[in-house]
Amino acid sequence: MPVFIRNLSLEYLVKDGVLDSDQMLEMYKAARWRSAHGAFYMVHTLPSGVEFIFRAVRDGEDIRILGTDTHLSGRCLWTAMPFFNATAKDADALSAVVACTNQAQDGVFVAHLVNAAVLPPLEEGQSITMQMVAFPFVLESYTSREAYEESYTANPDEARFPTLLTDKRVFPLNFMMKHDPDIPEEQRNQSLADDIVLICGPVLAVREAPFSNPDAQEKSFSVATIATQFGHLDVAFASDMVLGPPCVTGSYVVFSGMLSANVAVNGLENWIE
Repeated sequence: MPVFIRNLSLEYLVKDGVLDSDQMLEMYKAARWRSAHGAFYMVHTLPSGVEFIFRAVRDGEDIRILGTDTHLSGRCLWTAMPFFNATAKDADALSAVVACTNQAQDGVFVAHLVNAAVLPPLEEGQSITMQMVAFPFVLESYTSREAYEESYTANPDEARFPTLLTDKRVFPLNFMMKHDPDIPEEQRNQSLADDIVLICGPVLAVREAPFSNPDAQEKSFSVATIATQFGHLDVAFASDMVLGPPCVTGSYVVFSGMLSANVAVNGLENWIE
């Protein structure tokens, strides 16, 4: 999963276009270790609630880092049933991208599972609980649902997104276009990224996150909690990512982005003391 520098105001960690290895090493050294069936996740939490998660395995007597995820801790929990493994073939063993549905099976979303390897083997139809956060690429803000509908219908050809989303919808457009049995095989674009979703919903609350590093940052980021068909969802973004009026309580937002789902919850934290 990408490290969401802009969404989480982590520019201070970037040096010459890449993450500063010295700062990353300091976070690695300070991280808590989580056991994951023979592998490990090392988690370092910043004062803002941003989590850096180092995916690691044993390599003889050493520990080898396979990659790094970013996540944001929060209180938005969804319960869903994974039904399709959309993980890229070249991904490491501690990464997972899955398509899920809810108990009513009236919706689908695709998410990156953070701390995925803590999960036990799942039986078909088994639900899991996950703490959710969305990272938009760009976020459209409107004063109301009606304002969004009016904007779209006034000029649909110039709309940023290809369809008028149903209220509170989480819509994995690319995944559906690649896997919908009603779409002929020759019309499916297999190069589309499964993990990009379209989301819209009313804003229930907005908060400014604490600084991750007050000595190095000029600004923090915002977290809007919105209502969706699957439950409440935290959305992390920098203020300069917002198109339209400022995102405040009562606004209506529409965006494309990625979902991050932490499954190390409800007794699966697996911390190594």
